[in-house]
Amino acid sequence: MENELLQEVNTTVTVDEIQQIITNYKIGKKPLARLLGWGETTIIRYLEGDAPTTEYSDKLRAILGNPTYYYSILLRNKDNLTNVAFRKSKKAVLERLMQSKIDVVAQYIINLKDSEVSAGYIQVLLFYIQAFSLAFHGKEMFEEECYAIGNSSPYPNVYENMKKFGMVHLEIDDAVLSEEEKDLIHAVIDGFTWYGTKALFALLERESKVLSDSLENHSSKYIAKDVLKNYYKEALIQYNISKITEIGRYPDITLSELRRDMMYVG
Repeated sequence: MENELLQEVNTTVTVDEIQQIITNYKIGKKPLARLLGWGETTIIRYLEGDAPTTEYSDKLRAILGNPTYYYSILLRNKDNLTNVAFRKSKKAVLERLMQSKIDVVAQYIINLKDSEVSAGYIQVLLFYIQAFSLAFHGKEMFEEECYAIGNSSPYPNVYENMKKFGMVHLEIDDAVLSEEEKDLIHAVIDGFTWYGTKALFALLERESKVLSDSLENHSSKYIAKDVLKNYYKEALIQYNISKITEIGRYPDITLSELRRDMMYVG
């Protein structure tokens, strides 16, 4: 994984970019050099204009562009730092990784599943977590808009970040999630993860298309939250789902219907 990250970098790191690393990750010049196993004055010399080697330049560029990569180095080499420096930098990098609530929810899922879940599968879970939050509680779980057009990445920014940074267990402050929200997340995970990626993608694609076709503005890129709320509130009634512990009834029934319809068409 580390070699792949470094191979993506093909330009020399600039002084401004090195300063961004120091600012973004709240780490001093000498501590950063020690963290990377370099001479203590290495970063200072680069900031004063010395040209880094290609190897060192590539590593710095990879760190700047990939907070998860930096986090892994920080944990691996934390003994090179004082406790204060380590905690300060750890807090900073986690804040960058968890910049919005949808990132926290996605990471909460990754941690619950011990990283044994794909970026695509998380897209499905995020969609239904948002949908059932709106249906049951009348409020969004996170503010991001859901993409329409019947694709399997309703939240493509999250998807692309996960594909780029990988499924890594991170220590997060899940206090931003209420117990009510955690209960709903667990209910969706318990209800939907009985099924494989192919089945859930097929269901999501069908429902996303139905929702997209229902939009008054067919050129819209997003499915409005009110549309999601109304559609899944009706689904709760249709499938006799009165509490979140019964959410699993939804994929059980709808996937059975989808399979029947596909067999009929075939």
